Amino acid sequence: MPLAFFQRPGFLGGEGRAGRSPIQVATEAPSSVYRIARLTLTAVAAFLIAQYVLPSTGQPPLLAPLTALLVVQHSVYETIKHSLLRVGAVTSGVMIAVLFAHGVGFSWWSLGLSILAALVIGYVLRLGDQMLEVPISAMLIFALGASNWPGAADRILETLVGAATGLVATFLVPSVRVRPAEEAVQDVAEQLRELIQKIADGLQGEHEDGEAARWQEEAERFARDIGRTDQDLRDAEESVRLNPRTQARRLVDAGVALRNAVETMEHFTLSLRGLTRSLADDERLGPRGRLLTDPTLRRQLGDALAGIAASVAAYGRLARSDLATDARPYLAENELEVRVDIARERRSRLTRSLHERAAAGDLWPLYGEVSMDIDRLIENLRVEHRARAREHWRRHRGATRHLPERPVRVVQQAGHQLRRAAASAAAAAERTARDSDDFYR
Repeated sequence: MPLAFFQRPGFLGGEGRAGRSPIQVATEAPSSVYRIARLTLTAVAAFLIAQYVLPSTGQPPLLAPLTALLVVQHSVYETIKHSLLRVGAVTSGVMIAVLFAHGVGFSWWSLGLSILAALVIGYVLRLGDQMLEVPISAMLIFALGASNWPGAADRILETLVGAATGLVATFLVPSVRVRPAEEAVQDVAEQLRELIQKIADGLQGEHEDGEAARWQEEAERFARDIGRTDQDLRDAEESVRLNPRTQARRLVDAGVALRNAVETMEHFTLSLRGLTRSLADDERLGPRGRLLTDPTLRRQLGDALAGIAASVAAYGRLARSDLATDARPYLAENELEVRVDIARERRSRLTRSLHERAAAGDLWPLYGEVSMDIDRLIENLRVEHRARAREHWRRHRGATRHLPERPVRVVQQAGHQLRRAAASAAAAAERTARDSDDFYR
């Protein structure tokens, strides 16, 4: 999927193959030439296999290469899914064509009825994008003149041969499409860093009319555009599912790891939007606003945001360093921790200045909101969050790892404590009742 919004940064765009990590080199998306060659060879192989396996009917088994072309996808999982849908669609279309040809013959109105029936069956079977394959298959049967039971069986066998050939070809040379998703996440982090650094640089300079409104608009636009990575993330997750390659097994967590990074940056962007909105509110106050007109506050806020921008860059590097199941990104974690500590120190200086201004009678509600937004920005980037998420997705497999971890142990412990407390209370009540009986006796 083209990412028009995300442009490769200059210092990263010139990165050569020798400068990439082994994982980056191993997970590059197949080139167009490779994909064309694979599709061509798979289609030819399907045709030759169908000719060899199926009995000669005087007609070339063209459905076999056609099916092979349609079912071969980038990932093994998608190829299996398309194979099943294609076989179901072709079988349904062939059966409809044979029934109509034997029942009412071929005419314009029987063609219309067969198309209608095929579309209804495709909808009922929930074939999705493959729904049109049902009427297309029926019309191909009419065109090939194979609207009899032996001919229909041959067409179904051709489809099975084509689907099997495509599936085998995908298993033999499966693709690992983690690299595009990794680049998309890298671009998100770099664009986010550039946006924050731009705001920081603006705060280091003189105040300009409308600057906060421009920053708010850019932050909102970035929040809308960050969702463009979804397709690349889905491709990365699907490319390692059922993939027999050793490299794919090492990267089985790559998709969910990259998605976690994007979700973190989405939460970060929401906090950034809140900060720019607060700055825009300060700007709209005019002479009553002090945050953008006070040189000391501008400089300290710019310093804090510059530290956060460096932390975002470090987080982007960390998010790309723990994709493999055996990765131990100690250096990246240490770098992020150092950057976050620097940002915290600058945040503390800014907060002290804001408290001093508030004590002098300035607008504390606005200052407090800015201080909270800065805190949230830093909190989103803490190393502990990424480490806990990594531990979670490595411990879980399947659909459960995409969901938040349920505190089962905490619930069990709380239940045990409640039961023990209830038992203690019951025992105490019994002792009290016994003592009372003894007293009255």
